[in-house]
Amino acid sequence: MENALGSLSLVDRKLVIGIDFGTTFTGVAWAETRRPDHISVVESWPSHAGSQEGMSSVKVPTELRYTGSKSAENVQWGFQIPSLVDRYQWFKLGLDETNPLVSNKSWGDKTPEKLTEDYLTQIYMHIMYTLEQKLGAALLRTIPLQFSLTVPAIWTEAAKDKTLKACQKAGLKSDEEISLVTEPEAAAIYALHGLDPHGLDIGDSFVLCDAGGGTVDLISYTITGLTPILQVKEITAGTGGPCGSTFLNRRFGDFLTRKLGREDGWDDEVLTEAMERFDSVIKKQYSPTLDGTQGYVIPVPGLANNAQLGVRRGKVTIAPEEMHTIFEPVILKVIRYVQDQIAACESEVSIKAVLLVGGFGQNSYLKERMREALKSVEVLQPPNAWTAVVRGAVMMGLSRTKGLSSVDVVSRKARKHYGIQLHAQFNPAKHDISQKYWCSRLGFFRAPEMVWFVTKGLAIEENKPIPIDFNQDYLVSDGKPQVLYMDIYADAELSKAPVHKANSTKVLVTLKANLSGIPQADLDKTIRRRPDGKDYYGIDGSIEATYSSAETTYVLFCQGKRYATVRAEYAY
Repeated sequence: MENALGSLSLVDRKLVIGIDFGTTFTGVAWAETRRPDHISVVESWPSHAGSQEGMSSVKVPTELRYTGSKSAENVQWGFQIPSLVDRYQWFKLGLDETNPLVSNKSWGDKTPEKLTEDYLTQIYMHIMYTLEQKLGAALLRTIPLQFSLTVPAIWTEAAKDKTLKACQKAGLKSDEEISLVTEPEAAAIYALHGLDPHGLDIGDSFVLCDAGGGTVDLISYTITGLTPILQVKEITAGTGGPCGSTFLNRRFGDFLTRKLGREDGWDDEVLTEAMERFDSVIKKQYSPTLDGTQGYVIPVPGLANNAQLGVRRGKVTIAPEEMHTIFEPVILKVIRYVQDQIAACESEVSIKAVLLVGGFGQNSYLKERMREALKSVEVLQPPNAWTAVVRGAVMMGLSRTKGLSSVDVVSRKARKHYGIQLHAQFNPAKHDISQKYWCSRLGFFRAPEMVWFVTKGLAIEENKPIPIDFNQDYLVSDGKPQVLYMDIYADAELSKAPVHKANSTKVLVTLKANLSGIPQADLDKTIRRRPDGKDYYGIDGSIEATYSSAETTYVLFCQGKRYATVRAEYAY
């Protein structure tokens, strides 16, 4: 059981499975802790012909179709769905209600959460089938499984929580909690691991641009150590936005509908066939610097010839300048995100290179334009750029096993302020006079104030708990305290953490602790008489916040007892 990174006992042996649940395509990879350097990407998928391994691809379309009646509904997914039939697409975007593509998107009688659950159910079943074929049923029954799922870094906590709940409902059976990791960090872990170590120096800084189907995520790192493993720290909070390649699809669909929508024979089937050509061929190969003045031929079967519109024999030719208007705004937006990320780093470091990964990140024209715009900064497309995220997810899962880290993120920059609201004695030098109120219980003026675990831009160390202590009074005359609630707040908008709750300060989660189990004798020890002449149980508590790649764990302590299963209620 020896390997280059030491020995693992049978107790430590497990399978780490990465799932890159994407807007347009989904990837799966896995590795065994005994062979951490050997990451296998799933490349065989069910086809519409009924075979479990009929299609070969490193990713599978994130698409669903339901057949049959509602009482006996069958699910087709990925490559199983025949061409030119209706299907559910882009439902991942629906998990994040802030995405502009969601506002006018209808899912019919399905919700994005249900579609995600049904899709991940099929993914999980195929993972188990694949692992059984590769490893055998006997081993698969006994070896622990650990899932590592990727999410966009720009997503809200609520969107991440919806994704996690969909995984759980889909039946993913993980021996440890399913870990969420951000897509750009997973890609960075893989890309940095694969770079030529002789070209790296401590102090070198990189921007990782993960341009996918729905989102573009950016994150920047500085190398802090090379041996025994590569160590990096985040330079600035990650940025990005909803401007992935699906926006090209939407722009093309809108353009073609405006151009041909009034022609006889135009219908949804014609649009679907045209969109398929754009998505599978033109979008990937588009590069006006290589195409010269040639137009782009799109099938539009059934439309009559129209020389003025460029329609001939069931095909329409899109002029280069027309296609340019479709691509240009999206290309410029991605470049602007990269430029802004570089500018945000300039006060601390000089960026040496941009690593371009993701499906859209493979686009040669995007790379050309990026090189033109950045000039002195090198633009690199690492090998396996399309599967960089899922490979990195496996590597991050492996790193949870002692001794198997290959790249270590020593600290991250907080993207928001995170804290709780407590009430303190009024301080005119600190508090706003409008917040001042008289507390008869304590006999002095008080004011609510925010106490922050972390502030935006602060470097947070991996898995290092940050505590905040508090005290809560309960009237003895009201009987034994039953429940303690504590709201966790976040503020993503203000650059400086506010003293008082602002309009942009939102409830993130509500933590709940059941106090009914505290023995009465222990409660009696907490009784204290306040200046108002009444007796109170004074419950001492603390909250520990622990931050990792895409997750935050809040643990509530009361009277020294750890509430390990605190219910985190996300505010949607």
